[in-house]
Amino acid sequence: MKQSTKLKSPFTRTWVVAALLLTLLPTARAEPLTQVKVMSFNIWVQGAHGLSNVVEAIRTSGADLVGLQECNATTAQTIATGLGFYVLPASGCSIVSRFPIVDSQTIGSSTRVTIEPHPGQRLHLFNCHLPAYPYGPYDLKNGQSQAFVINQENQTRMSPLNLLLNAMQPWLAGSDACFLTGDFNAPSHLDYADFPWPTSVVTVEAGLGDSYREMHPGNRKFPGQFAYDEPGITWTPRTDQEPEGVFDRIDFVYYSLGDGATPTHSIELDARNSANPWPSDHRAVLTTFTLTPPTLGGTVGAPFPADNATSVRGNVLLTWLPASNMVSQAVYFGTNSPGELRVNTTHSYFSPGSLLPGTTYFWRVDTTTTGGVVTGSVWSFTTAAVVPQTYEWTFALSNLTAALGKGVLAFADAATSNLTVFGATDGATVPHIGGQPAKFMRVPQMPSPQNGYLVTFTESDPNGGGVYLNQYTIIQDLLVPSPLGWAAMFNTNPGNANDADFYIGGDGSVGIAALGYSSAGIIAANTWYRIAVTADLGAGTVAYYVNGTPVHTRTGGSLLDGRFALYSNLDPGADLLLFNEGDGSGNYTHQLYLAAWAFVDRTLTAAEVSALGAAKAGGIFSGPALKASVARDGDELLLSWDGGKGPFQVQRTASLLPSGWDDASSPSYERMFSEPVSAGVRFFRVVGN
Repeated sequence: MKQSTKLKSPFTRTWVVAALLLTLLPTARAEPLTQVKVMSFNIWVQGAHGLSNVVEAIRTSGADLVGLQECNATTAQTIATGLGFYVLPASGCSIVSRFPIVDSQTIGSSTRVTIEPHPGQRLHLFNCHLPAYPYGPYDLKNGQSQAFVINQENQTRMSPLNLLLNAMQPWLAGSDACFLTGDFNAPSHLDYADFPWPTSVVTVEAGLGDSYREMHPGNRKFPGQFAYDEPGITWTPRTDQEPEGVFDRIDFVYYSLGDGATPTHSIELDARNSANPWPSDHRAVLTTFTLTPPTLGGTVGAPFPADNATSVRGNVLLTWLPASNMVSQAVYFGTNSPGELRVNTTHSYFSPGSLLPGTTYFWRVDTTTTGGVVTGSVWSFTTAAVVPQTYEWTFALSNLTAALGKGVLAFADAATSNLTVFGATDGATVPHIGGQPAKFMRVPQMPSPQNGYLVTFTESDPNGGGVYLNQYTIIQDLLVPSPLGWAAMFNTNPGNANDADFYIGGDGSVGIAALGYSSAGIIAANTWYRIAVTADLGAGTVAYYVNGTPVHTRTGGSLLDGRFALYSNLDPGADLLLFNEGDGSGNYTHQLYLAAWAFVDRTLTAAEVSALGAAKAGGIFSGPALKASVARDGDELLLSWDGGKGPFQVQRTASLLPSGWDDASSPSYERMFSEPVSAGVRFFRVVGN
């Protein structure tokens, strides 16, 4: 039976080192910063094609803040060391900075750092790498319609981007300059005469400016395929890496408008003007900004979080604008107003540590001046309550968009994307589920350790008394085609550095040696099953269920934060790998048909799992109640909704007869619909799953 020794992924240790660096910061600059150079740089698989030239390209550019994509923690540390920079190491979207990092955050697969070069002057850099496949420009070239490509963009890239933009809102609403770098794997609508690429449209609508495009307004627009060496093109300077002959600007440096940052120069970098040979299959983008430092007043102001803010994250960094005559500052913080004295500092930030969920906190900053102490105002905020999160994927639209929750499911590599097939049961080759047709994703037998599917639990905090996810439930509706064989279900090490952590055995059992196996024959080939795993690792309990019936329970000593614990939203990168493992002694993966996959960040009871029963064509969970609202914006009718389970379809009718409803939209996971206002009475409804 399969077994292994599990180690947590190596980047966690590096992350701790990065956190320790924050306690060793030098004092702030004597004068505010008036210019900053921001770079976006996809370094091509850990800089494997010339890491020393990656360092050289950054050094000679004079970049101060660099968002790195395809750059893991170890590589980022090497780059930072070579430059003498500070570093936020992550699994894919690392950041290096000339200036000390005072705060950091992981947002799904994206990252953020905050620097404070001068008291009260803060800059925030966000960095992202959106999914690479399927690639819209290829489909456009090969004859797909604009509607098809836009729908595909919405399903593929908008979920992680919306997650990031939503997380950015508190900072965008403030007065600090914010920057967003990234490989978006999609072009900009600003480079096309008539194509509203969703990723750039929503980014601009969020209040961000495209620095390169603003500096080069005369660059020509599509239609007419771009050449690889046209101005602005970032994918790709290497024609040998582009099989379709399609070139576009897909790497960006965005900035928040009206926050004192003004682009003065922006350029793409490659072997023509930087390191030669160029080490990447992307060009880098470098923008120079002038900065208008904040104007300090006679008292402390501009608190972050804003006074009376709600749903504040539990590890927030408190910041403020200091008084102009500040000598030092006393920070009070606690659950009773005005809080207890916590620190005296010349910095304009304070980290209160991990905060309780659903709790109101009070804080105050008193300023010591040459003339005495000025007592500040008392501010307050309330942290977000802990709400168990449910994530589910049903593949109803033949893609990886979540039907429930804001989790992100992504192909681990291009090979997995190419090998994955979406389809529907036909009752013959692939049996229906309970006699009903169902959509599925056909998972390939994985030929390489790099293959698989990465899951990120974007809204799941550590639980169960540890620093990882120690209480959870994983459920999958699947079929193993004949012949039955070993099938890895998931690996808690997203980097696939060792064996998987749950299997279907070749004898039809389920489990793993370290926790125990069910009896043989529980699973048969060519049959749909609902397999559930519930874990309360602090209590030492893990149970398996097949079609709602318990088939094995492990009890014993605590497993807290051990091999079977999962990463949370506080850890950089993906949290779980599906259907592959790193054991090189044989291939323990198998082709599978997956109709639904779900995760809950709590331990479901036996009664709850039993109530879910066997595999069903409609998926695993029901969505929360769907609540829609309608508004008018000029000549547009706007319909939006919360709750429910996607995909959704908007329908309209002029009468309420049962047969009178017409489809007003195609099925999608969007939660908004608009159309021009028309004469007469119209009724609308939103249909979900």
